[in-house]
Amino acid sequence: MSTSHAQPAVTQPHEVEADRHVLDDIDTISETRPLPEPDPAELRRMRPEALPTIGHIGRYALKYVIGEGGLGTVYAAHDTLLSRLIAIKTLNVNLPQAERVRFNDLVLHEARAAASLSHGHIVTVHDAGTSEQGSYIAMELLRGRDLRHLLSMGWKPTPEQAALIVRRVADALSYAHHKGVVHRDIKPANIFMVGRTQPRVLDFGIARIRQVESLNQRDDEASRFQEIVGGSPFYMAPELVRREPGDRRVDVYALGVVLYEMLAGRRAFTGGSLEDIADAVLHQPVRPVHEVNPAIPKDLSDIVAQAMHREPDRRTRSARRLSQALRDWLDAVDGSRPVASESPRRQSVRSGWTQPVRWVMALSLAGLVAGLAAWAWLRTHGG
Repeated sequence: MSTSHAQPAVTQPHEVEADRHVLDDIDTISETRPLPEPDPAELRRMRPEALPTIGHIGRYALKYVIGEGGLGTVYAAHDTLLSRLIAIKTLNVNLPQAERVRFNDLVLHEARAAASLSHGHIVTVHDAGTSEQGSYIAMELLRGRDLRHLLSMGWKPTPEQAALIVRRVADALSYAHHKGVVHRDIKPANIFMVGRTQPRVLDFGIARIRQVESLNQRDDEASRFQEIVGGSPFYMAPELVRREPGDRRVDVYALGVVLYEMLAGRRAFTGGSLEDIADAVLHQPVRPVHEVNPAIPKDLSDIVAQAMHREPDRRTRSARRLSQALRDWLDAVDGSRPVASESPRRQSVRSGWTQPVRWVMALSLAGLVAGLAAWAWLRTHGG
């Protein structure tokens, strides 16, 4: 991971303009490190509907390529019916016709599951279908960068900032788990940052689609790995590597690995091949993150270690529990600060409602005094 980029100074909320697209709520932190400035080319694409059209998928006019991967391509597109900007993910695989029908059915099934999730930290799925380009999923178009990109640029969140980001992702996963949806491919590339503490979880269901694609299409090393886990090697839970059934705790494990990487500034596991990575995940000791980065408090390091426990029964047992542990830690950090150093955002929010109350009380008291004075004058002079 690159560390050559100078880190922006840690800033207080009142020192910077609020994020343009999404505002943090009151459950925030006093110190954050701003995201890198957007690339000028990205700013020129802020209005894709004004750009030339490079193709169509159904009613969607494709404007430019956002990214490409093994399964297909992601485009920025204009919904000509509802006049809104969206992202289109195409899923192209080389399958026999009979298998393609089954694959398309799976895509639509997974898209329906993802579309049923309505949460502030999960990307919204609008539509899905099939076209000449293959299956596609239409979703909201986000402004920002994914966490993988940010970390590769050398961005390092503060410990509190990293904890809040991961806590919000854990909230989103807890919501999905209670809906019966397990992600199975949590990694920095699937956590999109639209603000300095505002994540959006991407690609629910894509892990299963990748798994089926690998079983039917290729016979290379990457596909054999996908057959085992349907996810990404550096963030895979040990039980999946051992070909054991996985449940919602595989998401907890992967999110713990993501938090480790955010705090340590490097991945928890390394290896020159998939076998080396699998061996590291299963057997190699993991150095506690507070030893890798002495700036990380041990209490936070312990939360990470618990989420990353190799044995599922000894791991943090749910995303909700992980979220609560991080919430308690953030509350303890906030409570340990002197009153004078309380978060300016919290001060401003509280003063936003206490000051009007004080004015109302003062005016009411003045009115009462004036009324008593008038009553006394009338009794004296009015007989």
